[in-house]
Amino acid sequence: MFETRERLISDWKNDGIKVIEESIWSSSIQLENLPRIREFLSFNSFKYVDISIVRPLNNHTKRMKFRTHYDESGQCFSTNYDISIPTKSNNLKLTVGLEKEVKNQEYQDKTTRIINALRTIFGLPIARELMFVTHFNSENLLTAGVSSELGYASPFDTQSLNFYDEIEFSKLRNVPIDALILLDKAFQQKFPKERFILMWVSFEAIINSIYLSDNNGNKRVKYFKEELKSNIVNDEVYRLFKLRCAVFKESKFEHEQFDEENWSLYTAVQLAMMEDCPQRTAFLRGYEQIIIKKSSVHDKNR
Repeated sequence: MFETRERLISDWKNDGIKVIEESIWSSSIQLENLPRIREFLSFNSFKYVDISIVRPLNNHTKRMKFRTHYDESGQCFSTNYDISIPTKSNNLKLTVGLEKEVKNQEYQDKTTRIINALRTIFGLPIARELMFVTHFNSENLLTAGVSSELGYASPFDTQSLNFYDEIEFSKLRNVPIDALILLDKAFQQKFPKERFILMWVSFEAIINSIYLSDNNGNKRVKYFKEELKSNIVNDEVYRLFKLRCAVFKESKFEHEQFDEENWSLYTAVQLAMMEDCPQRTAFLRGYEQIIIKKSSVHDKNR
């Protein structure tokens, strides 16, 4: 292992490579296929890349992951646990050289590009699941930083439960199961960007189910502006739609604090799932006040 690191540093250091990331992925790749993978990477101008197959002789190599639980009082806790790379399992090791490391990422953008290029062309089992990540620099090959799973403290984890007066009498509409499956997947996501994408698709499916004709844009206006009679919420949903367009069409997320947008979309989903009842009206008025307050703060910060 150290011989490989020394060789790569020797080959790459004159080109400004200071940080090296090793990632290990469960894989069905076989030794005889590696030359073709290397040719593919070279043909597509991926530089400072090395691939190999690793099959651990024991299960001593561990990676830290996180899980969330709640105590008897309902307080949220995040705890860690270890997972091991299975003994003698077949794995692809991808090593990439970097001029600098981007912090607070599970693995670097360059690794993301390469792994998903391989999956797209050769098939998903070539790099099915991330098992392990390490980083080291050219100054000290012996000290490698072992990466744990990237943790994220989502406000959804610590959300106060809604127990307003008579909330148990909220009247729900019959939402298509496909929309609920998407919503379920959205709520399972750890990170806000992934959550927004899945929640928006679910939201569109719910709105689409309310009115059978017309396009989704007109259906959103018909529901929030005409049925709920709220220009404030209709404008907010249109703002979220423009965010959605930036994400879906250009892969652009407007700002880092994207869970704020998820909160707004979450409330829009709540309203879309409810039929006419006093509880929906209460949710609507509360949502309007949040939008007005947020808009006021935004105007002051301009």
